[in-house]
Amino acid sequence: MGTNQPHNLIDDVIHQRTRLAIMATLAGLENLDFNDLKAQLGLTDGNLSTHLAALERVGYVEIIKSFKGKKPRTTIAQTAKGRKALKNYVNLLQGILDQAR
Repeated sequence: MGTNQPHNLIDDVIHQRTRLAIMATLAGLENLDFNDLKAQLGLTDGNLSTHLAALERVGYVEIIKSFKGKKPRTTIAQTAKGRKALKNYVNLLQGILDQAR
């Protein structure tokens, strides 16, 4: 078996379940507030921060720091690279699942 088998092409960064949930939640949105994302996924600050850092390292998300009045605000946006990676991931998984039918 070669490394070009479909299951060997799965993007390991997205495939981790929490990161997949983050990417799926951000899909189709311009951006999302860190606290809203945390609440939607039921994650802790530290857990979400760790997974966002992994996604940011590969360029799949952008973490935007700003202020709303005097309060710091963190917003997460999926990048074009991230949208493409998620689309490729979904298509690859769909192909694998179609073979199982």
